[in-house]
Amino acid sequence: MSSPFLSRHALARVLQSLLETELKAARGGVFRDEEFPHRLSGVWPEDVKIAGDGSHSLGCDSLEVIGLAAATNEMFHLSEANLDIEVFSGKTFGDWLDIIEAGWQAGVVHITFRTSGSTGTPKRCTHEFTHLQVEVRHLAELFVTRRRAVALALAHHIYGFIFTAMLPDQLGIDVLSHKRVRQVGPDHWLRRGDLVVSIPEHWEFLNRTLTKWPAGVNGVVSTAPCSRRLIDSLMERGLHGMTEIYGSTETSGIGTRAWPEETYRLMPHWQPASTNNRWKTDLLHNSGMQVKLMDRIQFRDDGSFYLTGRLDGSVQVGGTNVYPARIASLLVSRPGVADAAVRLMRPDEGVRLKAFIVPNSELPQGILVRELESWIETHLATAERPKKLTFGLARPIDALSCEPDW
Repeated sequence: MSSPFLSRHALARVLQSLLETELKAARGGVFRDEEFPHRLSGVWPEDVKIAGDGSHSLGCDSLEVIGLAAATNEMFHLSEANLDIEVFSGKTFGDWLDIIEAGWQAGVVHITFRTSGSTGTPKRCTHEFTHLQVEVRHLAELFVTRRRAVALALAHHIYGFIFTAMLPDQLGIDVLSHKRVRQVGPDHWLRRGDLVVSIPEHWEFLNRTLTKWPAGVNGVVSTAPCSRRLIDSLMERGLHGMTEIYGSTETSGIGTRAWPEETYRLMPHWQPASTNNRWKTDLLHNSGMQVKLMDRIQFRDDGSFYLTGRLDGSVQVGGTNVYPARIASLLVSRPGVADAAVRLMRPDEGVRLKAFIVPNSELPQGILVRELESWIETHLATAERPKKLTFGLARPIDALSCEPDW
């Protein structure tokens, strides 16, 4: 069966990424796949069973199968073709690939990705394959010299889907799985012509792990702003080039910039919806779709643009949107706290949040520190937790431009 949107091998990597993530969530964050014979290549054999016992099965019980089926049906819109993957509950990984391809053959043209949902219910973001294909054809022009993709981003998230599934198919290049990278070590898996696809936090790990990069290796980064300090350091150590992708789960890719450029350029299928002023948050896709961005962007006369801050006041920690003002208000509600401010650390401080606390007289500071740290650990999501608390008599007027001592 010929697949209109993804090769069979690329689809297998996407579906495997989705099922692994769902199983980890269902099993309390634990999913061991060491016993499977795919571990060297990183791709499950198609005869691996979804349910049942034995070393060649995922070992799913009936409730886990329902959960995996629901996630798969949602992502691949199988109901549009009157298909339901749960009927294959006792079958194999290859059977699940078959029914997704059958949906495409029956006319399914949509795919849905989920946001992280770190501060609420995850949002479903649906795209048409034809729109994604327009983006991928443009990206293929940018990365035409690449000979292999090194996949350090999850393939079922939109960033990983574009760069480790659709783009390699478009370029006709191989993909090196993150599982294979972990096994052979970071200093043995790179070669000329590679495109390393990762997120800022993992780029930081690579920067501190690899003292010298092989010649001819390029990188791409998305999901959160990547500091110029980090990119400069990677380039000094021999990375050949770095491209930053601006976009979101809701919009997919919008703009790109290649080091050492300071501004982004819109991908050719986007344009400002209005030309009335230099501040634009509405963009128009060449399909006629109009979107409202969550960021303020400022265009220059040459058509390039800067990002000037989020409209909703969020910042990104570990690729997750968090809301400093919301966290500050929660801290103010705690006993012993009169006022609070929360901000993202500066690049020289780290990559997490920090908080400034104005105590009242209810609790001694030593007790207040311990109670706040305990509350933060148990009530805030990982990305929301301030990793440093500073105390003072008055909250800084502007938490984003405060004194260096906090």
